[in-house]
Amino acid sequence: MHRKRLSEAQYKKAAREKEEREKSYKSDESDYSHAGDDYVEIVEKAKSEMLKRISTTSTSSQIFAEVINQAEITVYDFNEKSQIPGPDPVKWNLNLDSINFLLANPPKIDISTIPFAETKRMFGNISRRLTPDHFMRKLQNGEKKLREWILYSPSKNALFCFQCLLFSPKPTVFGNKNEGFIDWKKCNESLQEHETSKTHAESVRIWFSRIKKEDRGVIDLELKLNIENQISYWKNVLYRVVETVSFLASRGLAFRGNSHNFGSKQNGNYLGCLELVAKFDPFLSAHIANYGNKGKGNVSYLSSNICDEFISLMSDTVIDKIVSEIKERKYFSLIVDSTPDVTTRDQLTVAIRYISNEGLPVERFLGFIPSVGHKGSDMEQALLKKFCELNIDLKFCRGQSYDNASNMSGVYNGLQTRIKNYSSTAFFVPCSAHSLNLIGSNAADTTQEGTKFFFICQAIYNFFSVSTFRWNILTNIIEKNPGCVKIKKLCSTRWSSRYDVCRAMCNGYAQVLSALNTICDDEGQKKDTRHEARSIKNKIESLNFCFMICMWTPILQRFNATSISLQSIDIDLATVVTLYDSLEKYVEDFRERFDVYLEQAKTMCSKQLFSWDGVRQKKRNKFFDETESNEELLGGEQKMKCEIFYVIIDKLAMNLRERKLSYTDINNNFGFILKLDTLDTNGIRESAKNLVKIYPEDLNETFIEELVQFKNILNLFSKEDKSSFISLLKCLTNSSLLTTFPNVEIVLRIFCCMASSNASGERSFSVLKRIKNYLRSALVDEKMSSLSILNIESDILQQIDWSDIIHKFAVLKSRKKLI
Repeated sequence: MHRKRLSEAQYKKAAREKEEREKSYKSDESDYSHAGDDYVEIVEKAKSEMLKRISTTSTSSQIFAEVINQAEITVYDFNEKSQIPGPDPVKWNLNLDSINFLLANPPKIDISTIPFAETKRMFGNISRRLTPDHFMRKLQNGEKKLREWILYSPSKNALFCFQCLLFSPKPTVFGNKNEGFIDWKKCNESLQEHETSKTHAESVRIWFSRIKKEDRGVIDLELKLNIENQISYWKNVLYRVVETVSFLASRGLAFRGNSHNFGSKQNGNYLGCLELVAKFDPFLSAHIANYGNKGKGNVSYLSSNICDEFISLMSDTVIDKIVSEIKERKYFSLIVDSTPDVTTRDQLTVAIRYISNEGLPVERFLGFIPSVGHKGSDMEQALLKKFCELNIDLKFCRGQSYDNASNMSGVYNGLQTRIKNYSSTAFFVPCSAHSLNLIGSNAADTTQEGTKFFFICQAIYNFFSVSTFRWNILTNIIEKNPGCVKIKKLCSTRWSSRYDVCRAMCNGYAQVLSALNTICDDEGQKKDTRHEARSIKNKIESLNFCFMICMWTPILQRFNATSISLQSIDIDLATVVTLYDSLEKYVEDFRERFDVYLEQAKTMCSKQLFSWDGVRQKKRNKFFDETESNEELLGGEQKMKCEIFYVIIDKLAMNLRERKLSYTDINNNFGFILKLDTLDTNGIRESAKNLVKIYPEDLNETFIEELVQFKNILNLFSKEDKSSFISLLKCLTNSSLLTTFPNVEIVLRIFCCMASSNASGERSFSVLKRIKNYLRSALVDEKMSSLSILNIESDILQQIDWSDIIHKFAVLKSRKKLI
């Protein structure tokens, strides 16, 4: 705290007198009650001094400047230790700064946020709790008024009086910050006694006189008005800063450039947007003209440091909003995955799935955790630390969805097993879309022809894409034929996307062949280019290649469509099982269509024989101790049918059945709910008992009879409403039946919050690549995670009102405080 020395003796005397009164203000009620009168005398002396100076000064502004220079004004430098009082009065550090802030920003009581169920206190063998009625004062005429002076402390589980806590001249129970009022048994009587006491009335009088201080003729009135004008001015500046940061962050755009000066073409998007707004905003234009480009040490609130502060502040606010929704809805499931960024630094993405108040599943991104490691124990510790910081209890986790990597899905040391130590009902659900990709990948690798087919497809793309001349030849031929699409590149991670490759080859087979012939006949091309084109041409002209095109195209079309559905947020495990069942039946029916696809292949390439037809079959030499066997060497269509086609199809069907078991086991516990109308009462009771046994902390025995009654209600729902668990939950949540069937709603909420895929984690990697690209490789992890949150959860960002945060930010940054 810095002080400017007074030039006149009377100002020094006034300062000493004032300090003595401030000391006695807290201990002596009588001295404090007369402090205002003595202070007015000092003000009158100061006023007389100001009047004497009027004759020697020219303007009123000079008078004010001179008096302020010679008056004693306390200037506080806020640092990191300065804290804005929170909602819990026990944690208040009451000093001059905090009291002034509480006077300007009094806490507002919100009964709906008080956890009355957690206010339990034992009085002998009887437990008592706070109730909303304790916060209401009942008048003689029957009317009820809110007791705005009551403050509740969650950490102390006690009540306090706001005015007495700040200004009580005598000690009271409601004004003691170390204890507070905790006697719920006599709560009503004590509240009525306190609000009618003289001590409380005096505290209210002092409080009211302080908040109305601006109406009195005090010496710091002009300074106070000046500070308020300054706060209002900077708040208007910050509004424009916040909107600019929100605009850029929500779109994943870069902020800074090579220059930090206004007017430069290399000053980046942040300063560039402010310059654009300033062209149509006189206020911002004047501010930039007055404060822009002044360098370090000059306040403008347009610097990169303030920008970074708001990025962090806004991301924390979005996360707080998400966390509050999670706590309100209680149950959630984890979605975790990892990938290296552009600097090869491993980033662990954490997302969470829960059910909204409208009964719809929501998946939210919580941020990236850098350099965790690939061991299950390392990821466990990182997640525990993350959820501890967010104050989210893992015991309410009801599902986990990861990929099929052993460090996550392992049943002994995997992450899913470690999370079950904190929540035994956090069942692991492998990513259904990732499992589907593995099914197709394993089936393609079972035969040499399957592997060779995709290798040739990639070779075709590489041959044309490496040269613009070759690509133009192929493009010109394809564009002349409507319905054809350009050839695609194989994706190693999204296996079902290979459908695009097969579709392009199926529709544009003749055009690709024509382009290869053109290059082969072009004598202006290099010999190795013509040779490579001829080699590829010979391979794709075979009946083997054409048959694989005709076979894989319809299979991958269904796999791709199913994978897209599995990646949707609005999907539950029952739907996953249904999709896997339908795909399995499709593959089994596909097994009988060999002749159909063989005819299509013959028509496509105009050939009738496979590559092995007409070639002498090699026979294996037998050892001397081997007996003669009727070993039959297949050839022609039978070899393609039995050794390739059936092998691939049977592998697909077998893998679908095996992978489906991971979802069937969980779905069997809940699936009977959609079939209540087909079950008898005893069957419903047995299935309900099983759920109560699995979730003893969430359900009680009343759920069994509740579900029996719900059977008759379910018949009244439309076919669309009971088509899936999510639609049923949505209908029940938005109906008046929620209070009648609360346990049914809990079961539906638990089941629907289980994530069936980690697609949200994969989508966050796309944002990571845009935000931390090669031009922004030096981006620190904290800022990168904050920008990712603002970009992914931009819908929440647009809903937040930043007025309160800007006000607190402006007050915190304001360095002038009244004495």
